[in-house]
Order: sequence, then C-alpha cells, then structure tokens
Amino acid sequence: MTDLPSFPFAVSEGVEPPPEYAELRRCPVLPTVRLANGREAKLATRHQDVRLVLSDPRFSRAAYEGTLFARSPESLPLITVDAPDHTRRRSAVAHAFTARRVRELAPMVEEVAKAQLAELAESGSPADLVADYTVPFTQRVMCRVLGLPEEDIPLFRQWVDPMMSAGRYPAEAVAEAHAGFQAYVAAFVTGVATDLAAGRAAQGLVADMLNPRSPERALSPVETVVMTAGMLVAGYETTSNALATVIHHLLRHPELLDRPIDPVIAEILRYVCGNATGGVPHVAMEDVELSHGQVVRAGEVVIPIPDAANRDPDVFADPDTLDFDRAENPHVAFGYGAHHCVGAELARVELRIGVTALLGTFPDLRIAAADATLRWRTDMYIRGLWELPVAW
Repeated sequence: MTDLPSFPFAVSEGVEPPPEYAELRRCPVLPTVRLANGREAKLATRHQDVRLVLSDPRFSRAAYEGTLFARSPESLPLITVDAPDHTRRRSAVAHAFTARRVRELAPMVEEVAKAQLAELAESGSPADLVADYTVPFTQRVMCRVLGLPEEDIPLFRQWVDPMMSAGRYPAEAVAEAHAGFQAYVAAFVTGVATDLAAGRAAQGLVADMLNPRSPERALSPVETVVMTAGMLVAGYETTSNALATVIHHLLRHPELLDRPIDPVIAEILRYVCGNATGGVPHVAMEDVELSHGQVVRAGEVVIPIPDAANRDPDVFADPDTLDFDRAENPHVAFGYGAHHCVGAELARVELRIGVTALLGTFPDLRIAAADATLRWRTDMYIRGLWELPVAW
C-alpha cells in the first residue's frame, strides 16, 4: 500500500487551518491522501478548484462509497444528494430562506436575541457566552423557523454533540445519539402530519414541507424527517460556533466595534478554519480538468476544502492576515453553487443581530479568561469554542 498522508489533518487549538493546506496549494498536481476508511482521495485546495468541484454536476456526492450516510437514497442528507433529488429537496425549503423572507424574519431573530439576553442579564456576571447565549439563541431561532417546540431545546445538545463528533465520542455514543435524534424528529413530523390531516393548523417550515405549494416540491415522509433534522443541526450548530468565534474576535479587537459589522463578520468567516474534517467527498463521473491543467480521472474521489480556498493568495491578498479593508471577499465559508448553504442569508442575519444585540445590551462586555486557557473544539466536525467566559 502506498505511503500516503492521512486525512483529515490534525487541527490545533484556535482557528488556524492545518499548515498542510498552504503547502498543498503550492503543489503542481492535486495531492493524494488516504482517508480513515482506507480509500485514496485527491484534495482540491485552490479557490478556483474548490468552486468548480462544488458547482460542477460532473462531480457526484451520492456516488461516494464509504460515507457514514450510506443508507437508502431517501435517507441521505441533503449534503450527500445529487440533482435532481438535491434540486427538488432544496426547492422544498428554499422559499423560507430567500432574502425577502429573511428580512421578514429579522424582527423575530431580534426578539429571540433580546429574550435570551434578558435571561443572561438576570443570571448575572460572569457567564459562559456559549452555553448561555450563542447556542440557545440559535436553537430558539431554528425552532421558530421549523415550528419545533422551544421547550424541547434542552434535549438537542445531548444528541447533537455526539452526532457532530470527529473522534471525541465513541462510535456507540454517536450511533445512540443519531438514533435518539432521528426518533425525536420522526415523532414530531408525524405529529404535524396528523394535525394537518385532521384540519388543525400547524406553523413552521415542517408544516410547509408536509403541505407543499406545488407537486414539484413534494417530499416523502422520510425525506421530510431527514431535511428537518439536517436543518435543525446545521441551522444552530454552525451558526452558534461562528457567532462565538466572531464575538471572541471582536472583544479581543475592540477597534473593530466602530466598523460596519457585515464586512467584519465576512472577513472573520473567511479567516477562521471552521471545518475540522476538511470537506465532503465527491466522485468524478468523467475526466475533469481543473486549474493548471490538472485532470481528475473518472472514478477518482476529490475533497474540496473551503477553508483552504479561503486562504488562497491568488484570490485574497495577504490571506493569513485579518484585513477588514478588503474591497472584495468572495469567501466560500457558506459553500458555493448548488451546494451553497440554503440558510446562508438567515445565518448572516443571526450573526449580525446576535453581535449587535449583545454589545448593545452589555457595552462593557469583556472576556473573563486568557486566550491560552480557552478550549477549542478540535475533535468535532465544526470548530469553535467549548466555552467563552465573559463578564460585564
């Protein structure tokens, strides 16, 4: 067996990408690595190549074997589905996350933020901003969007943390968490379907999926469960970690507080390495030429790495520096093309409101621990802070 580097690469404390990303971007050919399941894969690390793999239908996610999600086609998560199923499923929920709809949701997001901050203020200083704000805030928003009962929020993290493990939890705990979470979501979806069948009103995106506006958007019951579970996890897990990371940067660099918040958030999202496992494997369905004349042969596995693309010096001047004066910032932190995050607009609104509401409520907020003592999620799929101690 050829001696190949093992992938994913180890990540360190903090938000820096593995140093291998920069080294591999300079390779004249796509580097080959060995995955944990023994398969070989090529890594796309340049911005141009990552965007091509994410958007070109000649690369298939569903064709990859060895994925944790190798079940029936209906039970595949959206991130592993190809068109036309991907298009149909995405269209079933995309109307809830358009720019216009997200503008309409902004008052709700602000209401949730203020309610969570009121609870934080009542509990008093000091506090853990992750457990007491960023996680419950984003969870409550997603419950409102989906129609899930907010009283069930305490259940979610006991399932989601093991589900998002990249080595932190044993396989048995991960499997148990998946089973518990899927059973919960399935029971909820069944309850909404029963209400609709009986003529009772039901609110939220789950009800919309079960009662589509057009036949083209119809999902099977299994697909509805999978989409609900995926949106809940992605909707709060990624956003809560990003929000804590943004707040950490802002509090460590108070000079940023006088700047427009949206470009600041965009630059932090570009800069931080948010995915500890690199990216989603794709299979080339035919020979495809990438940048610099590199050819991926039919049947080869390619993993596009957005975190590496976001540090590509051919696109971002001085990419390893946080530069809040960038005129353009085409980062791919939310993905690209057909695999651009369907909830990206909502995430941006949550980040903006989450930051501005927090700092408006606690203008003297400060981090109550040295950076060297902060614990980072190095063994989870999504990187971020386990805790962020603050005082005011």
